[in-house]
Amino acid sequence: MKALRPYYPVFKFVSIFAMLYILFSIGYHFFLGVEWDQQLYPDPITAQLSYQTQELLRFVGYNAQALNSPAHPSVTIFIDEFKIFRIIEGCNSVSVMILFTAFVVAFSRGWKKTLSFLLFGIVFIYIVNLIRLAVLGIVYYDYSAYADFSHEIIFPSVIYGAVVLLWIYWTRNVKPKEVE
Repeated sequence: MKALRPYYPVFKFVSIFAMLYILFSIGYHFFLGVEWDQQLYPDPITAQLSYQTQELLRFVGYNAQALNSPAHPSVTIFIDEFKIFRIIEGCNSVSVMILFTAFVVAFSRGWKKTLSFLLFGIVFIYIVNLIRLAVLGIVYYDYSAYADFSHEIIFPSVIYGAVVLLWIYWTRNVKPKEVE
């Protein structure tokens, strides 16, 4: 057992991370199980993100419209009445935010800095995801030959890359014996 003692911080981190990730994921699962009304369909976060994607596309000059898809739990984005894509629950970045939060809390030392960084990080992830969806809509509309590659390779790299950069910043700037 003495041989494992130096690895105690690693075991502690992994345990806390796994526990938090599972708890937050279960909570999110129950959140998704709620029956939302037509305006918040399929769920409030996906509905809000879809509306904001529509507005961002309009802001940059596209005639975009977001409409609920009654046949699927999603919101369809149109540009000039051309169906671009559907935004489903998996596109809202909440699962990425859960992963980010579990890591930051498991690696935290003081609550003030941790909560501040979590707030900043979650907002940052949300904004990166919103921009990602708007740019993806533009790619689907104007550069359809690159749509699949962008959706499957480029844009997942952008959102996960942003999270990894946040994690690197967090781990390099948290002092080992910080107390608040």
